[in-house]
Amino acid sequence: MKRAVVAVCMLAIIIAGSITAILVIKKENSRLISILDEIQLCCENDDMEGAAQKAGQLEELWYVYERRMSVIVKDERLKELNTTIVKIRPYSEEANDELEAEIQNIRRQLGLIYKSELPTLFNIL
Repeated sequence: MKRAVVAVCMLAIIIAGSITAILVIKKENSRLISILDEIQLCCENDDMEGAAQKAGQLEELWYVYERRMSVIVKDERLKELNTTIVKIRPYSEEANDELEAEIQNIRRQLGLIYKSELPTLFNIL
């Protein structure tokens, strides 16, 4: 009987950890996306100085995100996202046409991180 209780407790801890991880990922992703929205808005208004400032905030937020997510997410996904985020500040300072593409790439990668951590049958097997 003790084994069954321990097994149920372990299963409950695993489920609680998974739900917590998903909620953390969703919260952190929305924080990054809100900064990306602000950068896009600055670029649409031709405020490249404001966009560069927001890009600096994005990098600061990214380092916090990377530390938190390194416990949950596979390292190669974070490395891919890191190389894309680092491009945002130079592109925003120069008013580069590639900025919009890189922002969309970051959004896609954040979505992939979220989907890859959802406990679906495809991700478990």
